[in-house]
Amino acid sequence: MDTAMIELYHQGREAFEENRYEEARRYFNRLTESGCRFADVFNMLGAIAFSQGDYAGARAQFSVAVELNPRYTEAHLNLAVTLNETGDYGSAAMAYEGAGQASTPAQGGIDPYVKGRLANLHADIGEIYHGLGLHEESVTEYCKALALGPLFPDLRVRLGILYRDMGEYQKALDEFGKVKQEHPEFPTAGVQLGITYYSRGDIEGAVEEWKDVLVRHPDNPKAMMYLRLAEKEQI
Repeated sequence: MDTAMIELYHQGREAFEENRYEEARRYFNRLTESGCRFADVFNMLGAIAFSQGDYAGARAQFSVAVELNPRYTEAHLNLAVTLNETGDYGSAAMAYEGAGQASTPAQGGIDPYVKGRLANLHADIGEIYHGLGLHEESVTEYCKALALGPLFPDLRVRLGILYRDMGEYQKALDEFGKVKQEHPEFPTAGVQLGITYYSRGDIEGAVEEWKDVLVRHPDNPKAMMYLRLAEKEQI
């Protein structure tokens, strides 16, 4: 992937994380039109469509994401949520099943700002490797990022997601659990813990984690969606 596409990816992801969805969509559409086949790009496009009530568009985007990366648990769950919203319960159940199956020392003497920038650069490279399915290379980059920024909860969460996609569920749980312990007000860790328990077939564990997120963050949309669907599955 050339430099221009990498820049588009970074700009799109930043806009998405800041909820600037229309801007993010423009960046991601330019990427896909240029031949980009990153599963997480399609997952984010699906999330944007879902947030705007375009369930058909969301379904199409999430479907591409899971086709590109069959172990992309979050995309499987997002697809299941979308299918459930449209009343396609049979397909939603299949998507749930797919979700269940998917599933260096710090440098001294560097300015903290520079270390943070370097950590994010390593994480961005790790994200690209992850999107390409080069998991071992991605782990190496995330570990370099965490060596430089060990207290950055988002980096550790991204490493945990990678471990989960590799089927290394205990390693994923360890990473998410560490974030939850060190940053109890960071809801993403709890949401991802729930997804990981779900991936291992532990529905009760998943429900417990998502409920715990909602105790601190009652309006967290992902925890609410996943909890509602998991509780229906328990009936």
